[in-house]
Order: sequence, then C-alpha cells, then structure tokens
Amino acid sequence: MIDGKRIYFLLTILSYLTAILMGIIYIYTNSIQVLLFTVLLVLFSSILYTFNNLRYYIIHLLFYITIFIFLVSRPTIDYFKNGVLNTYQVDAYRFAFISVIISLVGLTIGGFLVSKKEWVINNYNKNEERKNWVSYIRKTSLSVFIVSYPFYLIRLIERLIYRMNFSYYEYYANFKSELPYFTYILSTFVVYAMCIYLATKPKKFYSALVLGAFVFANVINLLVGTRNPFVLSVIFAFLYYFIRNQEEKDKWIGLKEKLVLYIGTPLMMVTMGLLNYVRDDAEINKTGVFDILLDFIYKQGTSFGVLTRGYLYESNLPIKEFRNYTFSPIIEYFSKGNLAILFGGKPFTASNNSVELALQSDRYPHNISYIVMKEEYLEGHGIGSSYIMEIYTDYGLTGVFLFSILLGILFILMMRIAYSGKILLFGMTLLVLNNLFFMPRSSFSESFFSLFTMQFWGIIIVIFASAGLLKNKIKYVVNDTGGQ
Repeated sequence: MIDGKRIYFLLTILSYLTAILMGIIYIYTNSIQVLLFTVLLVLFSSILYTFNNLRYYIIHLLFYITIFIFLVSRPTIDYFKNGVLNTYQVDAYRFAFISVIISLVGLTIGGFLVSKKEWVINNYNKNEERKNWVSYIRKTSLSVFIVSYPFYLIRLIERLIYRMNFSYYEYYANFKSELPYFTYILSTFVVYAMCIYLATKPKKFYSALVLGAFVFANVINLLVGTRNPFVLSVIFAFLYYFIRNQEEKDKWIGLKEKLVLYIGTPLMMVTMGLLNYVRDDAEINKTGVFDILLDFIYKQGTSFGVLTRGYLYESNLPIKEFRNYTFSPIIEYFSKGNLAILFGGKPFTASNNSVELALQSDRYPHNISYIVMKEEYLEGHGIGSSYIMEIYTDYGLTGVFLFSILLGILFILMMRIAYSGKILLFGMTLLVLNNLFFMPRSSFSESFFSLFTMQFWGIIIVIFASAGLLKNKIKYVVNDTGGQ
C-alpha cells in the first residue's frame, strides 16, 4: 500500500534539495535572479513542510504566507512582469533575499527542534470543580468584554468621523483623540477580555458572536483606511476556529465555514485592493479581478523596501549611547511611555509622525522613514518596519538566524498551549496571535508588547479575582451552567 504521508514528506525533502541546488548555482553565477528563485524555493519548501503536521505548524504556515506577501511578492511580480530587478542596487537586493532565506531557515529549524517532542496535554474538563472554575472565568471575562466593547466602538467611530473630513495621510499625521482618557483605558480591555474568554473554550455559537463583534468593530478601521486591524482580526478568527476544529473535528470548520474561507478570502482581497485607490483618492486603473488581486498583493509588498532601504541607509540612523530597535516598544513603555512618569522618565510629547520620534525615539519605522522620506514622513507617510530589519540592525545576520529559531520554537509552543487547558497561558497566546502575522512588516516585539502593560495585568487580576469571588459565593454549584 502506498504511504501518502511518506511520499509527501519525500516531496518536501526533494523541494529543499532543489532549493539548495539553486543556492549553489547562485554562488557560482552571482545572479540576483537566481537568488530570487532560491528564496521562492526555500519559501515553497517551508510551506510544504508545514502540511506534514499542520495541527502544530499552522502558525508557521500563516507566517510564511505573510513573509511572501510583505517581503517577497513585490520583487517576484516585478521580475515576472518585467524580466528585471532594477528598482534598487544589486547589493540591496542581495541583502534582502539572503536575510529572508536566513529567517526562513531559522523558523523551520526552530519548529523542527520541538515539534517531535512528546507533550502531555492536560485533560481540559477533568472534573466538575475544574469545569465550574472555567465557567466563572468565562462569565467574568465576557462581562468585561460587554462593558468595554462600546468604548472600543466609540474610539473607532471618533476616528472615522475625523477621517471623513480629512485625507488618510492628514488623519495619520494629525489625528488626536478628544475623548476622556478613561475611554481609552476601557477600550483596551476589549481584546484582553476577549482572549481570556476564548481561552476558556466556550461553545461555537458564543465564540462566533464575540469574534463577529470584534471583526465588525474592525470594519470601521477598514473604512478609516487602516487595513491592518481588520485583516488581523479575520486571521485571528480563522486561527481560533482552526484550533478548536482540531479538538472537535469538523464541528468548527464545516461546509459553511469552508465556503466563507474560499469565497470570502479573494473577495476580501479584491475589496481591499479597491480601497487602496479610495484611500489615496486615486482613479481605479485596473479592470479584471485578477489584475486587482495582483495589484493588491503588489502594494502589500512595500515592506521589501524596508529591507533594501534599511540596508542602504543603515549608516544614517541616529547614533546613540544605547539603541535597541528589536525591543524598543517594550523599553520605551517603561522609559518614555505614560508609565515612565512613575519611574522619573519623561514621556514623548508626540504620538504621530514627528521630528521628536524620528530623532529621539528608538522606533525603527520613525527613524528610517524620516531619513528616507523627510517632509513626506512629517505629512503622514512612512515605509514601515520589519522584524528582520530591526533584528539585523541590532544583532546582524547571526541575530536574524538565532531570533528566527526562537520564533520557530515559540510558534510550536503556542500551539501546544492552545491544545492544553491552561486558560491564562492560552489567553496570552491568543493576545500574541492577534498581532503576530504583521511582524514581517512591523516591529519584532509589537506582538508581545501587550503582555508587559499594566492594563493587561490589571484586567487579568480583575477577571480572575472576580471569578474567585463568584466561585466562593456559589461554591455549592454542581452542574456547569456556563456554556456562554
């Protein structure tokens, strides 16, 4: 009998060998085009490998897809449309391609190191007492979500109203909320409470309501012109469904969900492709659906320019006694954020594009965008960031490789946690996953930033303390009536 799994694994190995062969050809030819094909083959092989055990490699798969879209798609489309790669200098192309290959290899190695290890998974509903405790956490986290959700909507609506009167770039550069500060604090609780609630693994119907409310709210972000929160919320919802479907086979991703996935994904991409033109007040110059899809992917690939221009302008970055881009969001939260006042620090006065953030902060997208774009940056434009470029600037290519291995390990560990019964750890995992897949075009530590905030740990204490009080008050409850 033919072993399909073994054949698929052999095909994966063959794909990797082809990628290695292409890399050897590049060494002898020094051709940038050959190096591009090497990147594509390594990426394709890495994607193939995830399907050998998708249950634990789903994060790897989605991350590889975002690497292609954000970091590889633009030069790929340029080459196949025009036959040349001439937007940047050859050295810049070489650096960008090699750094992506190094990261891909590191991610794969990291996953491989821990994926084969056997883990003991706790039985989620091992006894009635445990089920009751989960029910209390579910109720308290849902209550926090319901209370804070209106404030989340209010903040988004305020942005939409402002955006309706100004261009997107004016909004990005100048918008400042006029709402009381407590509305901001309460609005941040939405995501935290949602992650804890979903970590209790409620029934499908109630999970869908909460996720649907979250995605709906982020449609407002889409109308404002900021696509990222909406896309991330959709990916987040899909990943959560995938995790639950692994535990309850075919109960979470049935025919309806598959239809939504297969039809909705290209439809969403076309819609956002059209919104690109609306946001920029530009005339739509694409007619076919395929052209719009290709145009959308191409425009998402601007982060490739972060690698090339980051390499070219590295020597122009601000020189400081201490500088760390990789962990700057976390470092500045304690040294320059609102929390800094408690430690005697002085917060930044600006929150949007400014000379202050461009020269005094350790935020890579502000530093590099100001260097490259000058006045355009101050008008609200920017080239963004990438975890690869931040790590490279701080630690070199060796750092890119080692950090990628750590990420690969972390991705597998997060999936192990997802299938366990550890509510807090799963909630923290979901919080990271909410931002993780934009790492190729954003800061390395942005995904982990919330785990270090006072708001997150404050609401965790509130939820679990309230659940404890509820447990003590109703300690004689035998039957679980949660199901929320």
